[in-house]
Amino acid sequence: MKRFIKICEYILLILFLILVPFLKDKLSILISLPILIGLYFLIKNEKIKRFPIFIFILSLIIRLISIFLLKVEIVDDFKTMLDASKSLINGNLSFTKETYFLYFPYQIGHVLYQGLLLKIINSVLFLKIINSIITSFIVVFIYLIGKELTNDKTSRIISLSYLLYFYPVYLNSVLTNQHLPVLLTLISIYLLIKKKNTYKLSIIIAILLGLANIMRTESIIFIMGISIYKLLTITKKTKKEVLINTLVLILTYFIFVNAFSYIVYLSPIKTKLTNNYPEWKFYCGLSNKYNGIYNSEDEEVFFKTSNQKELLVNRVKEDKLKLPVLFLKKETILWTQTNYDLRTQKLNDIFLLFNQGYLNIIIILLVITLIPTKKETNKKVLLIKILLGLYYGIYMLIEISPRYAYILHILIFLILGIGIEKLYVKKETK
Repeated sequence: MKRFIKICEYILLILFLILVPFLKDKLSILISLPILIGLYFLIKNEKIKRFPIFIFILSLIIRLISIFLLKVEIVDDFKTMLDASKSLINGNLSFTKETYFLYFPYQIGHVLYQGLLLKIINSVLFLKIINSIITSFIVVFIYLIGKELTNDKTSRIISLSYLLYFYPVYLNSVLTNQHLPVLLTLISIYLLIKKKNTYKLSIIIAILLGLANIMRTESIIFIMGISIYKLLTITKKTKKEVLINTLVLILTYFIFVNAFSYIVYLSPIKTKLTNNYPEWKFYCGLSNKYNGIYNSEDEEVFFKTSNQKELLVNRVKEDKLKLPVLFLKKETILWTQTNYDLRTQKLNDIFLLFNQGYLNIIIILLVITLIPTKKETNKKVLLIKILLGLYYGIYMLIEISPRYAYILHILIFLILGIGIEKLYVKKETK
């Protein structure tokens, strides 16, 4: 099993290493690098007491300021879900008959969540403030998880580095459905690596991931990742316990998700939180012409066809020789690029350039992090590597967007401290 894990680690290293030559605006690294170096020396020489509280408050201040400074227009899916949330609190359920929710009724989960918040204070600004609080807790959990994987000083550097990664700050104002699911997922990861593995813990994690899935259908990847992690780290002594706990995790998750979906169906909404067109993500994701990114041309063709499965099969057959190049393009866009849509073009360009330099450094540090050592891999780190590998493989096949990398970049930051420690040890050795 150890040899198998090592082989997989080398494969993961190669998968990310091949992205490095395709980094955009490589010279932009010179803009962002001084900030990271400054953070390193700041944390090295300063002892900040009650660091989780400090970083939460600092994060919240930055995010609240961004709400008023960044002029972000709410568009596309997010506007559709926001409008539906407003209709919901007014007792108008006509949105359930709209094409968007007929095709993808699972998005109603986020509508219910936003509707609950708007029922408290009917204001978009309130939603953005709640997002700011949630994402500030995300920064705290990046620190807490990082401390479990490396040490306190390194995790402080990493969490402060993430604090200055502006793309998640920008997404606060977009009203994406990613924030709370990501926080619940990070809490699950923290409990898994911090607490003793019991069936009670498996139930708690399953419910947390189930709640996350209700708002954004992504938790199944983490259920898969945790299950693989448990099976790879199983021993003769823990075999029975691990198998039972894994089974409890999977069963609880599916029972919870389906039970909630059925409750919504029994309510006046009368809709189950399902995906009525699962082939769409694959059809769009395998578009060679548009690099697997959403486009109106594919949408028009796909939803006007009665046999979507046949349409998908034909696309694979026609473009099978182009798929390797498509996969490389998609992974490069997903992991190494971001986008902004600010009303001020000059500010938009500044953010993009700074963010690209920052992200380039992060990817290079990730490659250093992923270089296997002779020592056996820390089991806690192995979990994050499995999740990175799963996401890499899944996004080869389905639709991508720089926005979808939100959770992916957080996973990178979680283990980035290992790369920093490798550089530090090498420096000390010299």
